[in-house]
Amino acid sequence: MTIKQIALVGMLLCGVCLGQSGSVRPTTNIPDAEFPRINRDLSATFRIQADQAHKVQVLMEFGQSTFDMDKSEDGYWSVTTTPLLPGFHYYAISVDGFPANDPGSRVFFAARREVSGLEVPGADSDFFAITDVPHGTLRREWYVSKTTGETRRIFVYTPPGYDQSGLRYPVLYLQHGYGEDEAGWADQGHENFILDNLIAAHRAKPMIIVNENGQPGPSFQPPPPPQAGSKPPPVGQVARYFMNERYETFDRVISGDLISFIDTNFRTVADREHRAIAGLSMGGAQALRIGLHHLDRFAYIGAFSPAIDITDATKDYDGGLANPTRLNQRLRLLWIGIGSDDFLFAPVKESHATLEKAGIRHVWVESSGAHVWTVWRRYLADFAPRLFQ
Repeated sequence: MTIKQIALVGMLLCGVCLGQSGSVRPTTNIPDAEFPRINRDLSATFRIQADQAHKVQVLMEFGQSTFDMDKSEDGYWSVTTTPLLPGFHYYAISVDGFPANDPGSRVFFAARREVSGLEVPGADSDFFAITDVPHGTLRREWYVSKTTGETRRIFVYTPPGYDQSGLRYPVLYLQHGYGEDEAGWADQGHENFILDNLIAAHRAKPMIIVNENGQPGPSFQPPPPPQAGSKPPPVGQVARYFMNERYETFDRVISGDLISFIDTNFRTVADREHRAIAGLSMGGAQALRIGLHHLDRFAYIGAFSPAIDITDATKDYDGGLANPTRLNQRLRLLWIGIGSDDFLFAPVKESHATLEKAGIRHVWVESSGAHVWTVWRRYLADFAPRLFQ
């Protein structure tokens, strides 16, 4: 962080001071929970009651960082971490080796389970903040998929004034990553507040956003974890695993069921020029696969930190990239972004080079950051203003 950013964060913390030493309760706390707290230096203080426990730890980012807690005479355990990066963090409380959720924090669906989350305020948090602007509506809807025979839940964002305007709107189908679900972009991503602020600033067109559950079902499994003592598979191999998955069931859900439901039940502009598909990580791989397969349906594709490794534009995606001239004519926008600290950085950058060499037009964004929601929020804020212009 720069000196200016640290100063801005300090001002933000001071502005909402709730406790001693300038610490604040993060927005991810449940109502009235005093802990965890964020301190002026962006460290976090956790406090847990576990009277009978022998060892309690905070496991940040699924155990990537571990902090041992100390027990006081009243049975409470506490610890203050090192300074954390601004943004969203997953964590758990390990009680005698059993990872549990923090009763003071909201939980978010990730890694196929509910996980505690911690929002550390930063100097650039304003673009997804709840501000004094007109707000859209985030709706939970249910529809019947003929493909799966299920009644499926979706999240639908409608822009400010939708219910009063009578206008028709373009649609962005926006997907989560592996292990998450259709609530990810609403709960972790704050898609509604990002779009509210962009629309109020006249930076993005008012649009509808639709989130589906992109988990392809029990038949699809990621590469198995390495055995103890063995090396993990090359990251390119993992990326290609997700890229080469055909997502046939999910493709039919999107193209055969969901688009029809949305166009029937919402006031959309029902043509390809007013329809986009995007996603993060696995969802980015899905967006490219489904978007390239249905250029009659989508004119805009976005891939945020996508699990891809494009090495041959003539063969990958079943030849969907083999005709750059036709692709450039059909696609209004192909957007690809990756953070420099992302574990997928190398294969995604190689994919960019392959597309560039083939003459396939695309927007390339290489930013700071890892494989985290902090990055994907920024990518949505960059991608959305480019749509439907």
